[in-house]
Amino acid sequence: MKINNLPPNLYHITTTERLAKIKKDKRLKAMPDTLTNGKVKGVFTFDLENFGTQWTKDNRMNLARLILDYIARGKEIVALRIPLKNIPEEQQSRIKTRDVNKVIDWKFGEYTPGNNYEVDILGQHPDKLEQNLRSKRAVEHILPSDIEIEKIDTLGTANYNSKTSLQDVILGLFKGQPEEKDIKKIFHIDL
Repeated sequence: MKINNLPPNLYHITTTERLAKIKKDKRLKAMPDTLTNGKVKGVFTFDLENFGTQWTKDNRMNLARLILDYIARGKEIVALRIPLKNIPEEQQSRIKTRDVNKVIDWKFGEYTPGNNYEVDILGQHPDKLEQNLRSKRAVEHILPSDIEIEKIDTLGTANYNSKTSLQDVILGLFKGQPEEKDIKKIFHIDL
């Protein structure tokens, strides 16, 4: 199954400490989502373009910094690349994409989804998501099941704390990788 609204690779950020456990278990495990109190379980990922343009915006909250503060304050972090071609079709058909802002607003009582609970909080298949939503809102992609470690590429590491510029952290994660050029374009860094 080809997913038209997703790029060929998705990414996940974790701590190097957690990566050691992932390697020991030989899989990146689907985990309950803290934002929905466990109503959603999966491997939470992002695509580079949306991450660089929407998650890092200085709007009401910088979602990239919020997520990094939650998982990695004062720790070394690592980026993982998940090529979709490595994910079985059955799992691909169950990938969900959702608007991160709406989930955070719902979590803190600032948004009531009404009849759109399934779509807004749990997400929907990426091909059903309007392309302009993806380009204008911070979205995350939720893979429904564990992913075997041999289907994942380990990229760079970076030390993270709230005083480090987000740009430097992201550049460190992708240094020397094919994505580095795209990251520099997204952040308008001279090539």
